[in-house]
Amino acid sequence: MTSSPDESKYWLQDASFACAFIWLEAVEAGLGSAYGAVYHSEDEAESKKREDYVRNLIDIPDEQQVVAVLGLGYPAMTPDPKKHVSREEVVFYEQYGNNNI
Repeated sequence: MTSSPDESKYWLQDASFACAFIWLEAVEAGLGSAYGAVYHSEDEAESKKREDYVRNLIDIPDEQQVVAVLGLGYPAMTPDPKKHVSREEVVFYEQYGNNNI
């Protein structure tokens, strides 16, 4: 997923949301998906190394910032379901800490 910092001050958020929606559509279509972070906001040298690798591999223009790669395919197996935190523990109403409906 790429984005252009010259086109929007929200380039990182835009690309991140796009990745999330692609991932959701992939799951809906029965595909497996894996997220590979490329952009590293806290380590410019590492970010450049990762971006240059992906940029050169698939010929991405220099003006595009490489945020992430998504692997998509048909899974060889179905993993066990993950244990999720209950909605009541993470959704609050009207104010933080209020999970009463």
